[in-house]
Amino acid sequence: MGWLDFDAAASERVSTLLQSLEEPSTLDALGLGSIRDAFSDMLTPGTSTVQTRLRYFIFLPWIFKRLEDQHVPAADFARRLRDAEAQLIDCLRHLGPGQGVIGRVAGRDLRRMPSDIYWGSMEAWGIRRRSLSLAEYAQRAAAIGRLRPERDDDGSATKAGVSMWTVIPAAPENFLSDKITFDLEPEEAQVLTDGMRRRHPETLVAVFSDMPGLALDVDFPWELPLDGLPGRLAEVLNHARCFSELTLGPRLVYNVLAARAASKELGWDTENLEQDQLRRLNNWSQLVDNRHDKLLAWVDNAREFWQFLAGYRIASSTLRYWDQMARSAVNDPTGFAENGEVHRLIRARELRLKSNRARLSHRAALEDWTQALVGGQLDYRWSITRSYLQDLAAVRGGSGCCSPPTG
Repeated sequence: MGWLDFDAAASERVSTLLQSLEEPSTLDALGLGSIRDAFSDMLTPGTSTVQTRLRYFIFLPWIFKRLEDQHVPAADFARRLRDAEAQLIDCLRHLGPGQGVIGRVAGRDLRRMPSDIYWGSMEAWGIRRRSLSLAEYAQRAAAIGRLRPERDDDGSATKAGVSMWTVIPAAPENFLSDKITFDLEPEEAQVLTDGMRRRHPETLVAVFSDMPGLALDVDFPWELPLDGLPGRLAEVLNHARCFSELTLGPRLVYNVLAARAASKELGWDTENLEQDQLRRLNNWSQLVDNRHDKLLAWVDNAREFWQFLAGYRIASSTLRYWDQMARSAVNDPTGFAENGEVHRLIRARELRLKSNRARLSHRAALEDWTQALVGGQLDYRWSITRSYLQDLAAVRGGSGCCSPPTG
């Protein structure tokens, strides 16, 4: 992959793409990740599956502002930033495993520091106010915490300076020198939710930020109370749910076909793997049967679905493939797993996308298979969104309001 770095926005998009390829949920043998990511961005923009806790949106501006105040020169900025983030890891390490501490084990040797993971998201949430790449920021940020106004050849200001960061509560004096937690202060939570409400009002975090406790025991976003939701969000959730439920079948069938191919061509013992995926397919067919009328109506109105995705540059080949797959799923969910046409479509799709790296068509690619499975039902980064809502719920000392939003 190659590109020309024309501006900060282009650089940010490429960086986000390359980083997303490393995320576990991007295992996408059938090329439907573009639709998955579109819905993820609609529901909770500025999130990534490698993010963990909400207070990183506060920690990082504190670090950057400290570097600005210390007049760190551009040549030393990257090193000093890594030093500060290593200190942050040390201050959080006491929380132990499973608490979302990025780099708890690797420490300063961590390959992707929080600043890299959260940089684009801080702009999406309105925390970072200038569209600069991290490298550009290191070169251009002034120690006074404000970029100078742009000027013409005569020295007259042509554009007012814009603060790099939105106004957030000041860092405590012992920041980076003593233990710290992910517990948000009320003022910090308010800054974050206000930013999301301004930038993306009809999204999950924005709408449920006043009643975050509703998300605590919810496995999928469409299990949230939906009455009274803004029309746009309710529509997104309906499309996202139908796509998630129907696309689970092809993902499981792909795993079955890979297991059978490995057994037949390589002599691997994949019987348990195959049977597990077939059991999951049986459960999936029951899910489709239970929701058959609604899923059939959704498939019959496919034109509305694709119009809804207009602007996200979904390839026409992806649309055609999905139309065929979704129709097969709702027409015969019970027979879907052993449907020869479904098998043909899946093999052809993988071959089109991966060429000689297609496991179902090329023995060499199959030999490299680690038996990692194509993931389960799509939840559109719900785990990280729920984590953020849980952090907000903790500020309120519980579940917050007990009724769904209106609007």
